[in-house]
Amino acid sequence: MAVLSLALNAYLLAQVRHPERIAAPVVMRMFDRLAAEDVRVRYEVRIPAGTPLRFDIPLDERMNVKLNTQLPIDTRVRVPVRSPVGSYTLQIPIKTTVPIRTEVPLHIRHTLRLRTNTQTELVAPLEVRIRDLPLDALRRSLEP
Repeated sequence: MAVLSLALNAYLLAQVRHPERIAAPVVMRMFDRLAAEDVRVRYEVRIPAGTPLRFDIPLDERMNVKLNTQLPIDTRVRVPVRSPVGSYTLQIPIKTTVPIRTEVPLHIRHTLRLRTNTQTELVAPLEVRIRDLPLDALRRSLEP
């Protein structure tokens, strides 16, 4: 009887030492059922006032800028004139408007560095769909 009791205790201790063997299939069935029902977990993240924020926001944008404008020109040009009679400099007035209609490609690559502290408490609502979680990775991590 004592040997049977010791064997039973050893078996129970082995089961208690590795509870994931018992819990893993139950947990995975629960997650599969929740994913099938499209369950969503909602939570609000609260960021207290005075929390330092440090963000680096990379920008890599391509765009075309359309220009449709007129460039006014009002100037005098000095033109040297050489003749058999002598050399002269003539001032010729130029007063015109040049229309500019074009599209200029623009490529902006820059990192905006945001360094600040929150002034008030920020509340960020989060919603996670269970079906969007990597359940295969969870299943692998729960395997013995």
